[in-house]
Amino acid sequence: MGPTSQDLTHGAKVTPPESSNKLPTMNLYDGDELGGPFDLIFNLPVHPLVVHSAVVLVPLVAFAALAMSYWPSFSRKYGGPVLILAVVAQLSLFIAKASGEPFEERLNKEVERHSELGEIAPLTFIPLLVLLFVRWRMDKSGANVGSPRVRRLVSILLALAAILALVYIYLTGHSGAESVWGWIGKN
Repeated sequence: MGPTSQDLTHGAKVTPPESSNKLPTMNLYDGDELGGPFDLIFNLPVHPLVVHSAVVLVPLVAFAALAMSYWPSFSRKYGGPVLILAVVAQLSLFIAKASGEPFEERLNKEVERHSELGEIAPLTFIPLLVLLFVRWRMDKSGANVGSPRVRRLVSILLALAAILALVYIYLTGHSGAESVWGWIGKN
């Protein structure tokens, strides 16, 4: 026989809805809310839901940033949408960070390396976001904004920031996947 729902929630007390028209209430852990708004949403942990948006959007924005650093026409045409995606990616990184601690407590599992990388991940994306905006404004305003050296410097820094974001999201995501799915390789 498989584990019961009580086993899966690690002793959490679930309050059933009073009527079928109401949404279920948040799981309670020893009578207190475990993680507040970043713990559960519709009785699902927030962290795995938000992490997937970060894992998709950060590389997408980073590859678009590489294209923007090389082709000003790409920047002029797609810079606005890329910038919007970058803001959403940044928000998802901060929400993933905020929801990670309650998720770690809920799992009752030690994920030290992933936790350390996750603390820094949102900060590594900020330079990319800022440089994306600078590059997009420079290209949108035309070739006469900034000297060729400044434009080249912004392009190089943008490419480096994109590579940093790619490497860091890979390391963070891989360590998280190892902590969740690593047992499969050991069997």
